[in-house]
Amino acid sequence: MFISLSYEELKEIVSNRKLPLVICDIDAFNQNLERVGVHLKKSKKRLRLCTKSIRVPELIKIVEQKDFVNGIFTYNSAEALYYAENYKIKDILLGYPTTSPVDLEELCKAASIEGVEISVMVDSIYHIDQLEKAANKHNVNFKILIELDVADKFLGTNVGVLRSPLRKSEDVIGLAKEIEKRKNLQYRGIMGYEAQNASIGDNSIFLRWIKKRSRKHVNQWRQDVVNGLISAGFEPEVVNGGGSGCFQETAEEPSITEIGIGSLLFKSHIFDSITSLHDFIPSLFFVLQVVRKPRHNIVTTFSGGYVSSGSVRALPIVVKPDNLKTNKNEEFGEVQTPLKFNPKKIEINLGDPIFCRFGKAGEPLEHFNEINIYSNGKMIDNYYTYRGLGKRFS
Repeated sequence: MFISLSYEELKEIVSNRKLPLVICDIDAFNQNLERVGVHLKKSKKRLRLCTKSIRVPELIKIVEQKDFVNGIFTYNSAEALYYAENYKIKDILLGYPTTSPVDLEELCKAASIEGVEISVMVDSIYHIDQLEKAANKHNVNFKILIELDVADKFLGTNVGVLRSPLRKSEDVIGLAKEIEKRKNLQYRGIMGYEAQNASIGDNSIFLRWIKKRSRKHVNQWRQDVVNGLISAGFEPEVVNGGGSGCFQETAEEPSITEIGIGSLLFKSHIFDSITSLHDFIPSLFFVLQVVRKPRHNIVTTFSGGYVSSGSVRALPIVVKPDNLKTNKNEEFGEVQTPLKFNPKKIEINLGDPIFCRFGKAGEPLEHFNEINIYSNGKMIDNYYTYRGLGKRFS
């Protein structure tokens, strides 16, 4: 695997290549994917691929073709249309509501493609009204998922993310009834995304306690909503939960049918502190180049500011060579990244490559046109990212 190579071996692999660049260890990627598949098959659950965490169509195609995958979880209507037109993916879910007439036109175009089924997330009657109006105009059909807010509350603080306003069974049932009144819309199920379980690590007693508390709370809450829907005559075809950081625990919930997973296939470093994911292998790296040496114990690389939204945990980290640390006054920067080292332990020269991991997957790939595919000691291919294809979906 790429991560296990020595620094000298890594230097040879990227020699004479333009830096910065991104490398995907395709063997590690596929091993992570198969490991997820084994677990989900045992649990009799399915995977829905979160495309925002990958943003490389050729990799998305590899995942989508697996027999344990339901389809894709897109984040933008133009992205949904792209996969409908170019890959004819049967089951495409737009996982975030839209209120834009332009977006609705794109969704209608995607839904009109033979063999493609478009589902859309909603959490209000306004969303339903707009989807119905567009669907009726273009004589297409949309399937609808209702998003339930399963963020936890602790000492007056929201533990999770601020998404849907729906927190009660009766509110979800009310929207299901509204959907069933609409000619071109079909109720399909619900999603309850537990971000607090998917992204919190296990590296402190307090965090482990928070996750254990939240898990019990979320499981019961989501199950109660499903039970309420069934009692009201709205048994869900799809109950989506997840994601990557808690997929094993989510899969144990009886009502769950599919789990949203994406970042885990790259194993970005925010997952390193999650004990249940220790068997997964980092498969995505980026490489910077040393261009300056402002002090005897500091080198400066060109670029490196590939940070992700969220907390400081989303900053990149250096993986090779060992014992390099960022300057806390600058961190990873847009055009330069200073790195401190001990010259008694390691020698670093101008032109040397520095190998790093992203904090989160997907989002930083908006900086690159392609990823280099590595396997068995060498680069074997290049896959275009959304940016390389001229697609700006976010």
